[in-house]
Amino acid sequence: MTIVAILLATGAVLAAIAAGFWWLKNQFPAVTRTALQQMEEDFIRRAGGQLDLQREKGLRELESNKQAVEHSVKGLGDQLKRYEELLKQFETDRDKKYGRLEGELARVTKGTESLQMTTANLIAVLGNSRIRGQWGQKMAEDILRLCGLQEGRQYVREKEMSAGRPDYTFLLPEEHTLFMDVKFPLDNYLRFMSSDREDTRQQYREAFIKDVRGHIREMERRDYHGQADKSIDYTLIFIPNEQVYCLVNEWIPTLIDECLQKKVILCGPSTLYAMLRIITQAWQNYHYSLAIHDIVKAIGGFMQDYGKFKERFGELEGLIQKLGDTYHDISTKSFRRLDTRIRRIEEYRKGQRIAKNLGSGRPDGGRGMPEPEGSGSKPEDLLLEGITKAGAQDD
Repeated sequence: MTIVAILLATGAVLAAIAAGFWWLKNQFPAVTRTALQQMEEDFIRRAGGQLDLQREKGLRELESNKQAVEHSVKGLGDQLKRYEELLKQFETDRDKKYGRLEGELARVTKGTESLQMTTANLIAVLGNSRIRGQWGQKMAEDILRLCGLQEGRQYVREKEMSAGRPDYTFLLPEEHTLFMDVKFPLDNYLRFMSSDREDTRQQYREAFIKDVRGHIREMERRDYHGQADKSIDYTLIFIPNEQVYCLVNEWIPTLIDECLQKKVILCGPSTLYAMLRIITQAWQNYHYSLAIHDIVKAIGGFMQDYGKFKERFGELEGLIQKLGDTYHDISTKSFRRLDTRIRRIEEYRKGQRIAKNLGSGRPDGGRGMPEPEGSGSKPEDLLLEGITKAGAQDD
């Protein structure tokens, strides 16, 4: 009775296997082709969508970087163009000012000649020391106005200091200062000019030379430039008459060296004009240097933006490289995994995998597939379940 039951069970199993083999031989190719086609379409759709997303992202970033660079370059070009026009304007203004300087020098020369002609007529007026001081200031004011200097911006008058009060304080770039005094002893010079006797003229001449040296020592004692933090090391003494200035240098040939040793510079009208033009040119050069500094700063900003642009471009290159690696990973691993599954499906289709499982001595091929429970399980269901579990373990 037991042997008969075993034979019946064995026959049922063999019948189920035969039925499954017959179903697999007739239905499995169409099922596998449909599943494979669906898997391939799904993979291609996923891979294509991912690649399109990455490509669109890269194109958007590239376009954004391109617009940023174009905007920066355009702004820099406009700024450089403005600076170029500004420099051209500076050059034009400087040429015009040099032309005006030549004309002004010519006018000053004519004015000096006129002053020399009228000096004799002013002797009586200059005999009064108070009027003489006002006349010196008036001469200085005329030259300052002729040079284009403005009070409160390029100079101030009678600035109070501890050792005295200089008549003019010139304001130079970087908060530097230069002091000038317009008072000069002319009493003995006027006596010299008005005297007809040679002996008295010689006495007045010696007295005038002594007054000049005494006034220079007085300017040295006041030490205006030593009382200011950023003062020029020299003090100007203005002689408001070109003839007197020339005569002083003629009578005292070593006067220039003596003045330089005492940090003092004597100036006549023409000499003062030249110095004031130098001060004006110093202000212009100072403004030019500020403009050049702005240009250099703009160029530095461009180099910084260019460095950021290169850095962003390097990041874009890394993203493109990462996208290529992802595509390579998908095209190698995923396709290899699908090829393995297709190869096993082909083995099942040809019956090689089933024959191998039957040769192992177990209906489930040694993978623990449960035996059918009762007659309710269909052979094709059991076969599909075994294929699915075998593919999962192979992965």
